[in-house]
Parts: sequence; C-alpha cells; structure tokens
Amino acid sequence: MHLISDVDLMGKVVQTVLEKSEYERFRKVARNKGLKVKEAAKSAIVHWTKRLTPLDPNDEFFRLKPVDLGDPKLSSKVDEVLYGRRMRR
Repeated sequence: MHLISDVDLMGKVVQTVLEKSEYERFRKVARNKGLKVKEAAKSAIVHWTKRLTPLDPNDEFFRLKPVDLGDPKLSSKVDEVLYGRRMRR
C-alpha cells in the first residue's frame, strides 16, 4: 500500500494529457523499444532535460589542459584511422 507520503520519498509524479494519436504513437515507440509507457515517459523527460540544460562553464572538463604526446603528426594519424584518408591541413 502506498500512502501519499511515500510519493515524496520515491520522487515526484508528473501527469499530462495527450491526444489519442499522440498517446498511440508514444505507446508504439515504447513497446518497440521494450519499455512500458511509464519507463518511456521518464526516459523522454530525462533525455529532453539533459539536451536542453546548458553546459556548466565551471565543469572540470573545461579546465583540462592540452597534453603533449610527443608526436606532432598524431592528429593527422588519428584522422587517417578515423576517416580512412589523409586530411588536408
């Protein structure tokens, strides 16, 4: 048995109303991905908010310094492996 107070411990409940055609399309995509509608809705919300959240300029990633790996042609060699041909510089 779930009490209302249990919802606060588990998270927030989000509800919306979809047109029948929107719901059927969403349900079909969820089923094709092997997800229940509830799981697909959560996944959609998480992905959407991640995509629209701006990057944090204070993230450690932006403070990384370049590393000298000792081979001045290394980037060209990587391009050749990735793209299968020499890149013009």
